Amino acid sequence: MRVMTDNQKAWRLAKPLMWAQWRKASAGFALSLLSVAASLYQPWPIQVLVDSILTDKSPLPRWLSVWTTDKTAALPVVCGLLLLVYFARHGLNAWGTLYLVRAGLEMTHDLRCRLYDHMQKLSLLFHERRPVGDTSYRVTWDTYSIQTIFNSGVVPLVNAVAMLAGMLVVMWQFDRMLTLLASAVAPALWWTIKFYGNRIGASSVLYHEREGKLNALIQETLTAIRTVQAFVREDDERRRFEEGTNKSVEANQQMTRQQVMVGFAASMITAAGTVAIVWVGGQRVLAGRLSVGELLVFITYVGMFYGPMTQISGLATAVQGAMAPFRRVVEILGTNPVIRDSVHARPLTQCRGEVRYEQVWFGYDPEKPVLKGVDLEAHPGELVALIGPTGSGKSTLLSLLLRFYDPQKGRVLVDGTDIREYQYRSLRRQISILPQEPVLFSSSVAENIAYGRPDASREQIIEAAKQAEAHEFILAMPQGYDTPLQERGGNLSGGQRQRLALARAFLKNSPILILDEPTTALDAETEAAVLQALRRLRVGRTVLVVAHRLSTIRDATRVLLLDEGVIAEQGTHAELAARGGRYARLVELQFGTTS
Repeated sequence: MRVMTDNQKAWRLAKPLMWAQWRKASAGFALSLLSVAASLYQPWPIQVLVDSILTDKSPLPRWLSVWTTDKTAALPVVCGLLLLVYFARHGLNAWGTLYLVRAGLEMTHDLRCRLYDHMQKLSLLFHERRPVGDTSYRVTWDTYSIQTIFNSGVVPLVNAVAMLAGMLVVMWQFDRMLTLLASAVAPALWWTIKFYGNRIGASSVLYHEREGKLNALIQETLTAIRTVQAFVREDDERRRFEEGTNKSVEANQQMTRQQVMVGFAASMITAAGTVAIVWVGGQRVLAGRLSVGELLVFITYVGMFYGPMTQISGLATAVQGAMAPFRRVVEILGTNPVIRDSVHARPLTQCRGEVRYEQVWFGYDPEKPVLKGVDLEAHPGELVALIGPTGSGKSTLLSLLLRFYDPQKGRVLVDGTDIREYQYRSLRRQISILPQEPVLFSSSVAENIAYGRPDASREQIIEAAKQAEAHEFILAMPQGYDTPLQERGGNLSGGQRQRLALARAFLKNSPILILDEPTTALDAETEAAVLQALRRLRVGRTVLVVAHRLSTIRDATRVLLLDEGVIAEQGTHAELAARGGRYARLVELQFGTTS
């Protein structure tokens, strides 16, 4: 079985993206080819001007003598014809470019949307192991590579090949020996392209990798700007940024040097060919085998012939440079989602909320399990609390229920069925989650509340806000429910953000509710308000809660204490507090008593 190279994988993705824009591309190419055809006529008025008007080498051509036989009158006609050819050539080219650039931008749009959609389907493990800045750089900047490949690679190549073919035909009919001499530089140009192409590709890979790391550094620093300023580390972060920028500039300079060198080498090769044509052509003029006008026409054609040849040498550098970021996009698109539906997966529509874990083993590294044979049951109307030291597997246990990961051994069941037999999106619709740090988006208050149920009416949104005790502070905002929130809800307090997240859970009205340390960052008064709303939200639902503050779980149906991936203690709050074990010590630490 033949294994595809990275470039073959990249072209396999690029072709359908380009083909999807075939209508715009075809119109653009047709206009560009007409422009090439017009350019083939460009040198001929010069021959007429030199041989028939400025000298008496040859009579006026028949098509011109129809208009006038007077050379003085013929001069403006020839100049007007030359202007018309220039207008046709450049006008058609500009018109075609509009179509082709639009096609290239549409390709970028399609690739960007495809990449963004694919990235949302990849597992949390994938995202947790990659810097967010590098990932966002691939979506926002690396996706432009498809436009570069098309507009700076494919389009100029088609135009250059058409120009070369047209020039060869015309030049061959004009003078075969001079045409062969002009073509003799092709092997040298090909070797130059081959020599520098791989080096430019490697430099481009290095440059885009360093740009991705720099983008990740910017995002990391700005996200943690409060910490940076609190520890007075602005100068240190500036130095880190300068080091990253210097490395990026060095890689860019290295790539630019190689691009300049290949351009210089190609120019010198074509210049040598032009000089050879002038030398041999001049001898033929002195021998009377060519007129001055014919030599000027041929030299003009040679310049137009070498233009596409030099352009092709530049295409290699442009495409090699664009292939590096494009391969970074292909790398992401080539990553298969770990969590996906089986062939026979069915939707979970009517969910009672029965949750069971059976001998569940899981580890982010399979050799180092985080959960070791955990058994757990939770029924509608129950609140099951998970406590334990950091790293004991509490949040991991809840992530398995949402099917962010699959266990290596054992099963997680909902309503008596392994959750892998359900379509995972329908499973997640039956679960509401209230995280420790609520996630709010840069949209209106109402849109944030309705994030889990976008078809909800305004009345339903308001009722959910009332249930979460958020209605009053929302009305006090400048535009009420239509007030736009800043990034991550920056214009709200921690308690307000948490109550909006609660309203979102009320509105979604799912039979299973996950609470991941919902009151850890709240003051006592706000915590009391949130707990009161949570008591209403719990009614009739299966609730799983992770907590460090025991005040949130004193009325739990069962409390499970996890330690090193196993359930070390379980029972009610009162039972565990009376046993005198680890839970009792936690109670005494937080409340000063074991009661």
